[in-house]
Amino acid sequence: MNRVKRLLMVSAMLALFLLMTACATVPPQVPVQVTNAVFAKTGDTVTLFHGGSKLAREEFCLNATVPVYRYEGRTPSLGNTGVDRKEVGKIKVTKDLGDYYVEGVVVEGTIKNGDVAVQAQSGCLVRVP
Repeated sequence: MNRVKRLLMVSAMLALFLLMTACATVPPQVPVQVTNAVFAKTGDTVTLFHGGSKLAREEFCLNATVPVYRYEGRTPSLGNTGVDRKEVGKIKVTKDLGDYYVEGVVVEGTIKNGDVAVQAQSGCLVRVP
């Protein structure tokens, strides 16, 4: 009876070892992210959402040229939020579209959905149609 237990234990250990080495030899599958990002280039029209605040309406007035930033990254580090801010272009405000939106034309750079147009006290979320 003791030999049977040993034989079962050794075969189970061997099977476990073989399973672990088989899993270790298979390369990990990296998921492919496909994004259908729409970019606006110089001369294209974009919509800016400011949320209806009075301050934003004053700062994003007609003919104002506004820098646009892209915020990327999620790696926290000591003394830093982990988000990088990079200027990607400029937009000139051309038309007021009501209480929450203004329309603008890309003057410089390449802009995509989710970029943020920033003035001194407020910002607008950029939407590329």
